[in-house]
Amino acid sequence: MKRLFGVLTVLALLGMVLSGCVQKATPTAPPPYQAKPTPTPEPTVPPTPTEAPKLGPVLKIGQISMLSGVMALYGQQQVRGFALGLEYASGGKKDDQGRWIIANRPVEVITRDDEGNPEKGVQIARELIEKEGVEILQGPVSSAVAAALTTVALENKIILMVDPAASAFITGEYFNPYVFRTSRTSFDDTLVIAKYLVENVGKTFAHIGVDNAFGRGSGVALAYSVAKFGGKVIADIYAPLNTTDFTPYIQQAMDSGAECLFLTWSGTGYVTLFQQLGDLGALEKMRVATGFGDNASFAAVFGTAVGQIGLNVYHYTVPKNPVNDWLVQRHLELYNEPPDLFTAGGMASAIALAKALEKTGGDTSGDKMIAALEGLMFEGPKGTYYIRPEDHVCLQPMNILKLVDINPPKDEKGRPTYKFFETVYVSKYDELGVPCTLTGQYADRCGNLPRIGQ
Repeated sequence: MKRLFGVLTVLALLGMVLSGCVQKATPTAPPPYQAKPTPTPEPTVPPTPTEAPKLGPVLKIGQISMLSGVMALYGQQQVRGFALGLEYASGGKKDDQGRWIIANRPVEVITRDDEGNPEKGVQIARELIEKEGVEILQGPVSSAVAAALTTVALENKIILMVDPAASAFITGEYFNPYVFRTSRTSFDDTLVIAKYLVENVGKTFAHIGVDNAFGRGSGVALAYSVAKFGGKVIADIYAPLNTTDFTPYIQQAMDSGAECLFLTWSGTGYVTLFQQLGDLGALEKMRVATGFGDNASFAAVFGTAVGQIGLNVYHYTVPKNPVNDWLVQRHLELYNEPPDLFTAGGMASAIALAKALEKTGGDTSGDKMIAALEGLMFEGPKGTYYIRPEDHVCLQPMNILKLVDINPPKDEKGRPTYKFFETVYVSKYDELGVPCTLTGQYADRCGNLPRIGQ
């Protein structure tokens, strides 16, 4: 039976979101708020080295990532992308210590490893603010850590710019006005893939997800998306991130009788999951959809999927724009390989912050940055991005790709090309109808945006 793969290889770690291992602070009342009209994207000028002007004080950004453990590769992509984004957004301007200059302020990024642990992430964030004097937080990889960090942002009234963590909870249940994102949400993934599967394969779905914020958030998003197009999730199954034997979870999905199986997983467990799906016959019995993920582990996971069509967050061969062209060229120069799955997200995060800082004149105070970021439209490596003022969701293009070559040749310099795909379709930034999921005191901010249950 022909198999399909969609997108969702991302991140996570959250018993916290459901078990409450990180307490959520009672939010203060939001600042006065009015939705802004959709603006025209501002052009981003490629770097042209210039002489540095008289500078303001150093701006310290605290970057929280996962640099060890099962998703360390994603953390590396985040860190590289953010650094390249600052270089690009600076226009090539440096101070005498080699720091990129944004809004007339040299930028110093202090990066820490949260190890995917929400409590450690919170501890690191507070130390960065109190001891290092950071004025903005960026990251992390884990959606569990991101959800926990929302409380830190609120307590200190500083901006948390989330990327690559994908859980919709971050700009839903855990939202406060200081939390923004350039990462897509689980809904971006599931809306496109659900439409394709319902229209071309079947209406009944099973879901196997990692038991954390990312997986649970994806399960909510899948149920919404499948129902929107006339289908139904009949088995919603979760397994711990450290699972090595997926047999009971796969068997439960097969026993449900679902026509489609959607997977939400991240990290090295993907390889084992796919091997066991094949061993148990699930790949023949059901149409399996998951994410076309990172370049490094691609062949190991998708080795038998040539000819299949699936979903992808970012692949360097897809966007055709000057920002992505610069990113690809610079990444090859520095790292001898093309940018990967979440490199673009790190870069977009840096560009968004730089655009906002230019508007505030380098003022990082929460209220000034909120006003500058809400409704911000900018050009990044994937194309047009738009930060929705109501809930700070970042609308952006998503890819549907066809896998045509699992072992593409190297380039003329012997570097890997990772040219696995043909582009089938790229969505416009605003076409998916991502719902607003704000709750409690912030629910009214959704206004006329689509909501779950509507």
